[in-house]
Amino acid sequence: MRKFAVAFFAVLIGAQATTALSRSESDMNALLVVESRTEAFNSDFQKYLADNGARIIRAFPPHAFMGYVPAALDKTLGRKYGAAVYRARIEELNQLAGYGESVIYAVNVWNKRFVEDPPEAPLVISHQVRQAKKGGVIVLSWNSVMKAVEYRIEISRDADSNEVVLRASLEQNRYELYPAFFADGVYYWRVAALLTLNNGERAQSRFSDAYSFAVSKPAAPGASAAAAKLPKTLALKGGKPLAWEKNPAFKYYRVQLAETKDFSDLIADGFTDTNSYKTAGLPLEYGATYYLRLMGAVGSVSGTWSEACEVRVDKQ
Repeated sequence: MRKFAVAFFAVLIGAQATTALSRSESDMNALLVVESRTEAFNSDFQKYLADNGARIIRAFPPHAFMGYVPAALDKTLGRKYGAAVYRARIEELNQLAGYGESVIYAVNVWNKRFVEDPPEAPLVISHQVRQAKKGGVIVLSWNSVMKAVEYRIEISRDADSNEVVLRASLEQNRYELYPAFFADGVYYWRVAALLTLNNGERAQSRFSDAYSFAVSKPAAPGASAAAAKLPKTLALKGGKPLAWEKNPAFKYYRVQLAETKDFSDLIADGFTDTNSYKTAGLPLEYGATYYLRLMGAVGSVSGTWSEACEVRVDKQ
């Protein structure tokens, strides 16, 4: 059985190398520990990894595997395949001891990737707030951070970020928002960077200091906007913009995409002046179902949220 397992994973790793950009160990961002001794040989499990961009770089069969695993897969790997995904140094070994020596060896190899005291991630220190000419868009921008793969922004009604009204993750070092979706007043925003360190681990920097911007819209007595409408389902081709039927009553949209129908676990929270929203860079999983809702605005007045729409992500 051991000879078969080694041969099997040699074939698996070799096959994946033809599609991977790089097989160096610097690509590894996860240690998978699979509960079942046979799950890794399941063709459905192998297809799921391959279809969603995961690749095995080192194998410690039958339970432990190292490789590149997109973060969006973690929940499904645990729920459907009984695989625990580790991305940081593993300090507690008792919970893994029952899997045998190969897993303990894999953990020791994995832990060597991490320095004891990783350098503190840099702060985002520069900022800019400006009112764009087109449509009164407020643009929040900051300096780019070396090795940053993502930025996380929070907008709050108070300087201590106790009353957060918006959280978003994005790849670029700027964020556009439309005042029509905010009540008049002063808002505070801060941003952090998610970095890839030299050891391959990802770490979030501290948040920047809080900076403020003001929303002051012209009075519009009696003005109102209707609720946005969406179909019950939408199909999304992987990497393509998410699009919906244009409503001439709306000039802007606020867009929320979530893993749950109650929108408690947001993937995206952004704004657009078209009937589409870019999804490139979002952690979306092929074959998965997500939920979309829209809020439309005309002039300085916004409407209410639409009903939730199911979005299924298909391959291109």
